[in-house]
Amino acid sequence: MIDFAINIEPLYPGMDICEKIKKVSENGFHAVEFWSWDDRDLNQIKKICRENQTKVRAFSATKSWSLCDREQKEKYVDWIRRSVDAAKQLDCDTLILFPNHFTPDGCSDFRDRYSREAMTANIMHNLETIAPILEENGVTGLLEPLCNTGNDAGMSVTDTAAGADIVRAVNSSHIKLLCDVFHMQIMHGNLLTNIVENMDIVPYLHLADAPDRHEPGTGEINFEFLCTALKEKGFAGTVCFEYFPKGETEDGFDALKKVCSLFQ
Repeated sequence: MIDFAINIEPLYPGMDICEKIKKVSENGFHAVEFWSWDDRDLNQIKKICRENQTKVRAFSATKSWSLCDREQKEKYVDWIRRSVDAAKQLDCDTLILFPNHFTPDGCSDFRDRYSREAMTANIMHNLETIAPILEENGVTGLLEPLCNTGNDAGMSVTDTAAGADIVRAVNSSHIKLLCDVFHMQIMHGNLLTNIVENMDIVPYLHLADAPDRHEPGTGEINFEFLCTALKEKGFAGTVCFEYFPKGETEDGFDALKKVCSLFQ
């Protein structure tokens, strides 16, 4: 069964996160995703979610340490433990893991320290280290390949096949792959094949159009073809809209609901 979520981080610019949760629930979205957690009042988020019958579906567990950096392993593992505790506090069972953490100037860049092969090995090693923590607590970590354009040139995992190879090598029931169609389209396209070939390890999708990362229907991705085909192929995970509104936030909700209908 497919469930739907919406990332509230880019929506309603300037609005408090709890007010964002209330607003999206009023518009029919009852599962939310966001990025950072340690700068938020988790008790207040939990309270507003309960009041609005809304679930925290996932949030980012990447802060100031990177999966691709072996030297900071202990700090990274400690951060994951804290993120797991936060997830349990929010009744959330999914953490999103980036290969590289982000700085004010773009993603962290370790290319002067590690080869591409070494960064892949570091990611596998770090995932193997945190897998037992996730398994013990019933939390799933999602590795998300991201594009390496502009200030993000140092991103260490940028395509679906590479991410899938890593997840399969780690071989944990609580380490899976997140497919973000915006990043996939920028990096390699062939969206349907890449998702379907890895559907056994892909329980979670991010949807936004390309090249501008706005609502579905504002760019070059054929969502009617993609979503209808994924339904026919048996995708049964989470579809989360992670996009930057082209105009006013609520003006884009009809486009999201149209996509939801393609899966039903």
